[in-house]
Amino acid sequence: MSSLQPTAKHLVKVNGGELAVFQYGEKTDKSILAIHGITSNHLAWQHFAAHAVKSGYVVYAPDLRGRAASNKLSAPFGMKTHAADMKAVIDQLGLAAPVVIGHSMGGFVAIALNHFYPNTVSRIVLIDGGLPLALPAGMSVEQVLPLVLGPALARLAMKFESQAAYVDYWRAHPAFASGITPEMINYIHHDLVGAEPELSPSTNPACVNEDSIDLWSSDLINNALIELDQDVMLLRAVRGLQNEPTGLYPEVLLDDLAAKYPRVKITTIADTNHYDILMSDYGATEVAKLTSL
Repeated sequence: MSSLQPTAKHLVKVNGGELAVFQYGEKTDKSILAIHGITSNHLAWQHFAAHAVKSGYVVYAPDLRGRAASNKLSAPFGMKTHAADMKAVIDQLGLAAPVVIGHSMGGFVAIALNHFYPNTVSRIVLIDGGLPLALPAGMSVEQVLPLVLGPALARLAMKFESQAAYVDYWRAHPAFASGITPEMINYIHHDLVGAEPELSPSTNPACVNEDSIDLWSSDLINNALIELDQDVMLLRAVRGLQNEPTGLYPEVLLDDLAAKYPRVKITTIADTNHYDILMSDYGATEVAKLTSL
């Protein structure tokens, strides 16, 4: 099993304060900007970073605005703001046309970055995210959000008496039925803020609510995908956020998605769910292979 810990931390000036960005590997002329999901943090990339660094890349993975080490950054949220934050990372850290890889909501940020700042990135890879999620007929984002992200939203309101208690919470999560790895424990610990016995997850619930609008009902991502200036790879997980058989992008919708967004090339990674497609050694290895890293 291969994984890597960050080798440096950078503070990037953005609107409202400083964004924490973590570097994996030594600086080279080949860089990857790795963007995590909606309630995640930079340590989601530990396995993937090991493959990327071995292939000669340096990986820069931010904690997005409102999360983990960047959770003091406040509104506005939304994909346009996250895209501006990522452009600040690219400019201030001197990344020359990086490869941008986004997991889950990070995929939407990657698409927005390319849309608002053309000719900034060399390549885009989406990991189980980045394509608008379909609203059921007659339902609003506010009604759908608890159905899709309900367990994650409930977690944000919880208190934990210790780091071990939070690890136990994740042990019971269906997506991690195969077990909690040391890398996952690192990720879990980094997500906590406060002090025992009143520890809480770091993500600001307000950012989840505001960011989610762009995942479902905004024209921004839809138009950005239609206007893509390059082919984009979408690596799809078979199973969903709770390890349920139907993934975030059900197989029955793939032909329609391919027709609507012809520059998005969809590949399914077998035996993965929304989390372990990136946060397991197997998933990250497959992602690295398919992205030619």
